[in-house]
Amino acid sequence: MQEMRHILNGFFFVSVKVLNNYDRIEKKGTSGMKKAGKILLALAALVFCLCLAGCGESYLEYKITVTGEATASGTITFLDYSINVYQDLASNPCGDCEDQPVHLYVGADAEETAQAISDAIERADDLWEVVSCEDGVVVLREKTAGSVEEIPSVTAPEGLTLTASVSGREVTLLAGENDSDADADEDVEYPEDPQRLAAVYGPSYELLTMLGVEDKIVVRADVQTADFPWAEQVFSRISEIPMLNNVHTSVNFEELMTYDPDIVYTFPRENELTQLKKAGVAALAGETSETLDGVKEQVRNYAATLGEDAEARAEEYCTYFDEKLAMVREITDAIPDEEKPTVYYAGVDILTTYGKYSDLIEVIEAAGGIAVSADLEAGNRSQINYEQLMSWNPDVIFIDHGGMNDGETVEELKEEIMSNTVYASLTAVQNGEIYLSPSGVFYWDMGIQKVLLVMYMAQTLHPDEFADLDMEQEVMTFYQTFFGYDLTRDEAYRILNRLSPE
Repeated sequence: MQEMRHILNGFFFVSVKVLNNYDRIEKKGTSGMKKAGKILLALAALVFCLCLAGCGESYLEYKITVTGEATASGTITFLDYSINVYQDLASNPCGDCEDQPVHLYVGADAEETAQAISDAIERADDLWEVVSCEDGVVVLREKTAGSVEEIPSVTAPEGLTLTASVSGREVTLLAGENDSDADADEDVEYPEDPQRLAAVYGPSYELLTMLGVEDKIVVRADVQTADFPWAEQVFSRISEIPMLNNVHTSVNFEELMTYDPDIVYTFPRENELTQLKKAGVAALAGETSETLDGVKEQVRNYAATLGEDAEARAEEYCTYFDEKLAMVREITDAIPDEEKPTVYYAGVDILTTYGKYSDLIEVIEAAGGIAVSADLEAGNRSQINYEQLMSWNPDVIFIDHGGMNDGETVEELKEEIMSNTVYASLTAVQNGEIYLSPSGVFYWDMGIQKVLLVMYMAQTLHPDEFADLDMEQEVMTFYQTFFGYDLTRDEAYRILNRLSPE
């Protein structure tokens, strides 16, 4: 349309020039008049032909009508976009983090779904623009007439119905399946002897290394070294392996496929799992644990995809896990509740915590604390408000996940809560009971080092009862047994105190 405006403007300009020079043309007589008439006639014919070719190109409008309410998790697909519908906050691997794709949860109604579709289009800012979004109906228009040649089918998880229609001009409508049909397809089987592993999920690298297959990892995630200098010190190959960026928000499928993986250990995002299934690539999604038994379950699930040697290593880990947890609980179970401090666990920022659907509640309780967020209807890294934290008024605060999503480091978070006068009345601040959870090769509150966190937290909360617990030795033993790396006592001290390798 812009080009046609230029043509019409040009025609108008030439016409004006001819008319302005009409007197001179007239003096030249009939031949001059005929020549001028031919010029104007030719230009008019040219504009008419161009209008037939271009002015008739209509803009395509695409309307999506949403009805119902999401009753199951899955993926909404429309055009070339997809929106994950998670079961609940606990099942969202990114939690409440800001920089993540548009998403929904089970229970989303028609208006919420339509708004999510509108938001996804506006964020993409490519072929389409939003004309309107109201009462569960989204109307889109292509930004450039003729730019869209085909329209894929729409799909939605159980409970939601998406009905799409087009107007303005004819385009190819692609047939497709409903989510229920796609989900009925058989999962891709794990190969018997996988040689090319993609460690995309955050804790997957340390887990696969523990299972003895670090040498088979062909691509990894940026988060596995971004804030973990000890990973590069302890893991023999991690610095050499190419990485995918920004995996906490989404995984670049095309880039991932260039590494030709046999198995992808990834996040529980339905749209990405569907892409892998369609490509015929086996995948295992990491799950957020609601109990400490979930840690062992995930270890065993990984091992089951790798063979007998990995399964033997998994059982060795699970036995160690049970023994250490039982050792701690034997002591903390004997401590009266009135002698147990109330504990708040912060991650990402001070007002982000863990609710009843996170195993961090069990970590705190096993360590001899009372989790102030035990009744919070939330999973990992869930946002609360200032008033909630002040009403809980915890005796002790632990901080982890600082630096995630380019946020403040744990050291900065501790300094903020200690120096900010709005938190001065908190018991934990007044008594200086704010602690930074160790990390080592990865976050202790997410992966297989979680059992170390239980021991560390127990000794922090009850130093007298755990006076004989040598945490430096525990860290040294863990790293040698499961990572094959011999830490010195000084290195173990540095890990416990969040210090980088020398």
